[in-house]
Amino acid sequence: MSERDRKQLSDWSVLATFTAGHIVDDIYMNTLPPFLPVLIASSGLSFAAGGLLVTFFTITSSVLQPFLGFAIDRYRIRWIGALGLIWAGFFFGLMGLVKGYLALIVLATLAGIGPAMFHPHALSAVSEIATGAKGRVMSVFIIGGNIGFAISPVLIGALTAAMGQEGMVYMAIPGLLMGIFIWTLTSQLGNGPQRDFHPVSMRDIRPTVMLIVVAILRSWVYFSVLSYLPSYFVHLGSSVFRANSLLSLMLLAGVAGQFTGGTLSDRYGRKEVTMGSLLLAAPLLLIFLHTTGPAALPFLFLFGFCVMASFSVTMVMMHEIMHRHVGIASGLMIGFALGVGGLGVMITGILADGFGLRTALHVLVAGLVAAGTLTRFVPLRRTHT
Repeated sequence: MSERDRKQLSDWSVLATFTAGHIVDDIYMNTLPPFLPVLIASSGLSFAAGGLLVTFFTITSSVLQPFLGFAIDRYRIRWIGALGLIWAGFFFGLMGLVKGYLALIVLATLAGIGPAMFHPHALSAVSEIATGAKGRVMSVFIIGGNIGFAISPVLIGALTAAMGQEGMVYMAIPGLLMGIFIWTLTSQLGNGPQRDFHPVSMRDIRPTVMLIVVAILRSWVYFSVLSYLPSYFVHLGSSVFRANSLLSLMLLAGVAGQFTGGTLSDRYGRKEVTMGSLLLAAPLLLIFLHTTGPAALPFLFLFGFCVMASFSVTMVMMHEIMHRHVGIASGLMIGFALGVGGLGVMITGILADGFGLRTALHVLVAGLVAAGTLTRFVPLRRTHT
């Protein structure tokens, strides 16, 4: 086997390993939304109280990810991603054993530390191997997260349908197994100072502000739909399992959108694909909300395809702008932006309590239009390193 073949095999091994880890990590990222109908039914939580669990989880992750991204840029802490998977699994598993709302808040907050460990490390590793078709390579990794998001509602629905809240105990298993697997592989590589480390300054971060705003708006829409779509379907008469299954189908449609968006961005441009997908997602969501019965489902699935088509694209845009600080860029985009966007889940819940869930979901259409429009003003620096 030639040196080039060994390098290619190594690159694909890294991509496959961290993509598999991303599947497990994002099962945990999407554990709370499908769990909310169970808590609402068993504990009488309001929409706002349920949304607060999601908000605390995402805030913890958002606060820590930029700092962990800096540490990953500065020091090659290869085991931190594996620890994040084990950590998340442990605290979500404990949610099957507690009853009080305060205990659930504490566990949700602590569980958010797990993805904060995994995401910057995994994104930095994948970014190092993405040399040519960055959009396509990053889309493969992000698709792993999409698959995890899609699996989670069905997995949570099946566990809670069979065992109630106690079924959450088994959520500790995927993180433990995958964490041990990644730990075994990465621990052989060693640590050490990152070469050519450049101190970060506001000059590096300033060009990313508009892109972060776009990501925040998109995250508000995305997490609100994930959090309340099952409850929306239950309100219309569906079972919890069927509601979560429809959410999974929407997320699977997003897997196709993710790969399509990443591939198209390599050819037609990052900004063009991001702006087009977000502006197209807005009317699709609106039509879905004004359509009933089976006829509404194609619009829901097309919405999922479009809203998720830009996720890997904006990550590559962020890496291209902050090409000397990929770990920090990853933490800001998938941590800070998603975390602040997660605050919108609570706002959407407050609107749902006051004006009805359907009205609250209508407000998200404006968020998509704003995100798509603001993409036009994102500065883009292309790198060929």
